[in-house]
Amino acid sequence: MFSAGPTPLDVTFVLFGIPVRVNPMFWLMAAALGWGSGDLPLVLIWVWCVFFSVLIHELGHALTAEWFGWRSSILLYFGGGLAFSDRYVNNTPGRSVIMSFMGPMAQFLLLGVVVATLGVLRASQVEIPPYASAAFQNLIIINIFWPVLNLLPILPLDGGRILQGVLDMFRIRRRTDITRGISVVLAAAVAVWCFTENMPFGTIMFGLIAWQNASGAFDSRAY
Repeated sequence: MFSAGPTPLDVTFVLFGIPVRVNPMFWLMAAALGWGSGDLPLVLIWVWCVFFSVLIHELGHALTAEWFGWRSSILLYFGGGLAFSDRYVNNTPGRSVIMSFMGPMAQFLLLGVVVATLGVLRASQVEIPPYASAAFQNLIIINIFWPVLNLLPILPLDGGRILQGVLDMFRIRRRTDITRGISVVLAAAVAVWCFTENMPFGTIMFGLIAWQNASGAFDSRAY
């Protein structure tokens, strides 16, 4: 059920020459996160805001990979998004750090555009319909929370990749063990916090991340 493999219900398209595949579980995950409103139109707006924001995030990674000459593709699935690339060609720790950082940066840029647009509309005294206002609020929340979360130094989040790349740059001994150890502690702490805040999705996700780090099971080609 939670496999990220190809299914007949996948949505596929090409954006800026980059293949994109959306697993049906992505829509379920996004809807589950926004179901608390109980208003179907608001849930649908939330889902599309999540889709657009996560796609922008992964495009930040994928376009950077293309700039470095690495062919890339994007998958949106139950766990969020992944940008795959052939990083084994002319790769360096510095390039890995840059590529990891560009996902959150793309969302921060989107956040700036959304806030600026909202500011212009309000300054011009343009009346914003309720559902449009909800979309603006969703985009602001998502594009603050998601990139900040991803910058935590936890593998396989972007912050964990950045930490790993920085340790590689300085050739720190046992850098893989250090990165995974930090990831286990922080992921477990976040899982506990999510549990105390009655956030089951976050509890499960970070609990699994802590377990994956403890077992060392990572795909080194995915961001």
